Amino acid sequence: MSLPTAAFHMARRAVAVRTISAGIGMGIGVAAALFAVPALRAQESVAGASATLDGLADAKARAAVRALLEDAAAKGIPTAPLVTKVREGLAKRAAPERIHAATAALATRLASAATALAPARSTEEIAAGADVLQTGVTERALREMRTIWPAKPLTVPLGVLAELVASGVPPGNATQRVRELLVRGATTAQIATLGTSVRADVAAGLAPDAAMELRSKGVLLQLPNASSLPAISSPIRPPIRP
Repeated sequence: MSLPTAAFHMARRAVAVRTISAGIGMGIGVAAALFAVPALRAQESVAGASATLDGLADAKARAAVRALLEDAAAKGIPTAPLVTKVREGLAKRAAPERIHAATAALATRLASAATALAPARSTEEIAAGADVLQTGVTERALREMRTIWPAKPLTVPLGVLAELVASGVPPGNATQRVRELLVRGATTAQIATLGTSVRADVAAGLAPDAAMELRSKGVLLQLPNASSLPAISSPIRPPIRP
């Protein structure tokens, strides 16, 4: 299965922006209780996934994918993204064994993201973490982001991080900048704008790293302690179109 596209991340991030306030200000005890909700929904989705699984013509692959869903539900890992992965494979007419392999790989990333982002508060946050891990960002980076924002949903920052990498920014560079934005107190709206601006700059012909530096510096200059920001050696400007 291919990496998620920038458009996919934009759609997910747009949903996250509309729902971002739901998880703000919750204590650890409440977050732990909310983490049980995806587990219940995951179990329900397994029962409701039969129609999708019936699309797998190979009985062995169908049984293997069902076992993946049941195992994920038992562990409290959201299964909705797994069902979506199966549907994507069926829509692309992928071979059953490839669908199973892609779904198994996603299940592993979801489990890793759930652990790194604990106490994660929503299916969207865990799914965003799994997407980020697929781009080459490390579990350690996710744990650090959770430490910086222990009481705020990371769905939008993670979506933007994945979008930056999809736009061509190296994972390490993108992680460093998004982490800095979190530390400096950037809002989710500012972080979301960064991803949109970088994507537009890259589409206009600006190098991905240069676009990220330009746009992230603009956000950082609006935040506290802007005077301590590292200097950029030379001005970076988008190309002027004729």
